Amino acid sequence: MDATQNFNFPWPILKVVVEGTSTLDVPRLELKSMEEATNFIQAYGFDPANAEDLDLIWGFFDDAVQFIEKSLADPEHLKIPEHLRNRKAITDIRRILLLASEQTGHPDQVYACAILRLMHIFIHLAHDPRLKIFDQVQNQVLSRLDNYLYVDSTTGATYLGRKEDGSAIKLLFFKRKDRKDREREIIKLLHKPSSVVEEIYDRIGFRLVTETKLDAARAVRLLLEKNIISLPNVRPGRSRNRLVDLKRLQFEMDRIHVHLQKHKTKAPYVEKLIRRLERRIGFSRLGRSLINPHTSEHYRAIQFTCRELVKLKNPLHQTLTHLRTQLENLHGAQQVLNEVFPSLPKPYEYVFFPYEIQIMDVKAYADSIFGKSNHEEYRRKQLETARARVFGRKPPSDKE
Repeated sequence: MDATQNFNFPWPILKVVVEGTSTLDVPRLELKSMEEATNFIQAYGFDPANAEDLDLIWGFFDDAVQFIEKSLADPEHLKIPEHLRNRKAITDIRRILLLASEQTGHPDQVYACAILRLMHIFIHLAHDPRLKIFDQVQNQVLSRLDNYLYVDSTTGATYLGRKEDGSAIKLLFFKRKDRKDREREIIKLLHKPSSVVEEIYDRIGFRLVTETKLDAARAVRLLLEKNIISLPNVRPGRSRNRLVDLKRLQFEMDRIHVHLQKHKTKAPYVEKLIRRLERRIGFSRLGRSLINPHTSEHYRAIQFTCRELVKLKNPLHQTLTHLRTQLENLHGAQQVLNEVFPSLPKPYEYVFFPYEIQIMDVKAYADSIFGKSNHEEYRRKQLETARARVFGRKPPSDKE
């Protein structure tokens, strides 16, 4: 054994484990033989000697090649070379791993790493267990909100709350969030170093746009009061408030309370206080988001993530119930069922699923569509960063 090996460390790879950097940012692999490549694939979770597993792997390879050429459309890498683009040319998927282990910067090494980075994303997306229950979760989350939405028959305006209790909040815009299309999810996972499939929180959710910032704060209060959201299930560390300065709001509201206690009635002066409150409770300047560097410093919203405890029918219990019904008159059937199901499956399973709520006032919403914080610009920056990351380049600086 070469004594110098004791002093050689694969530093970028070591940082993934010790410092928590992303495997997508590793510049090269360290594999030296087909045997090592086989072991690497097996450790990942697949068996390259198994025909079904191998076909799955090749499928993710095909997806990666297609995504690089069609969705990323990188100006510096317009098309993957012919000898790296298809199964027939590669012959053995392990060759991609060995090419990714060659000297950093070699053209084949760059493309091999790019393909593997995309394959990694596709594999995790394809095997996210939450997608199996997506429709059930979406119905449960949104139905609770639907119970507190109504349209005024006279004006056609949409309101959050109940018409009869007088506390409803007018919504200028309301949108249910559907699951992002596959391409957008992939770009989302690529553009942030810390992103993983398990941390996609906004597949389900809704956006509320109110007339004023005060109404935005009132909307949060209503969501809590009506138990549309569960306070204990608001996910810590995922709340972002760039719309309403709560300290200033509390100060201004206390001033209004004092006035009302003195004068007992809602004097015209209160309306003046409310108008002044609206001008004062916004943040003057927030700077760029530390969580998402692509978020414009002009972007204003209240965002938070909740977790829904979803009650799901257990398919094993349903299967057992069906079999018992079909086989109840068959001799020996009960004994067979007892052997197949030694313990009775529970009728239901419970799973937590995240969803995101976004609340804006009409000014912030208009700016997100037409102004300095518009979403198309945000997505353009995401795409540029994703391209750079897939091909191992330094992400473009954002000086805007």
